[in-house]
Amino acid sequence: MARAYQQMREEIVQGAVAPGQPLFEIHLADRLGMSRTPVREALKVLTRDGYLEELPGRGYAVPRRSLDDMREFFELREILESAATRYAALRALPEEIERLEQLCERYAHERDHDAWSRIGTEFHDLVVRAARNTRLAGMLEALNAHIVMSRRSVALADAEEREAAIDDHRRICQAIKTRDAEQAHALATEHVRRSHTRTLKAYGPEAFVPPRRRSA
Repeated sequence: MARAYQQMREEIVQGAVAPGQPLFEIHLADRLGMSRTPVREALKVLTRDGYLEELPGRGYAVPRRSLDDMREFFELREILESAATRYAALRALPEEIERLEQLCERYAHERDHDAWSRIGTEFHDLVVRAARNTRLAGMLEALNAHIVMSRRSVALADAEEREAAIDDHRRICQAIKTRDAEQAHALATEHVRRSHTRTLKAYGPEAFVPPRRRSA
């Protein structure tokens, strides 16, 4: 079951399965070269974890996200990532701080957008590792996977946004280096909020399904 779960989750997160596209147990088992039992169990767990939704009598599908979904994802990311950055300021090893400084320099000078984004991801991953909290890291990994799969295209940063992101990383790195946990927390909060704003600017409301209706 674990292999089926991991393979299907990776395809969903990477966008190989389009939102709303029906997925059927028998077809997945044939394509993955597995029996139906591990695939069935993996589909149940993927549904529990929010990567799929069950369509009664019609298999499963990747859910279509709303603006409310994205707001909730980024609110959670703000809480978790700012906490991780605070703990990194308290617990980061000297060699991790040195690596963060190196990543900041590479981030500032990289011109290829895809490479620039990968460096940014590496920076954030290292901050989370430096927090020394495996449960927090696991929650952030799952949350960021949901954010990635909910986006409809690559959010290209303009020159102003790029400079703001570079400055954010440098300031976060400095706060971690000087062990200023409160400043690290505040800077990470601001950085995630900026990322949310850029996401909405890049995709626009038309990229999402209508917000969910709240029950009275």
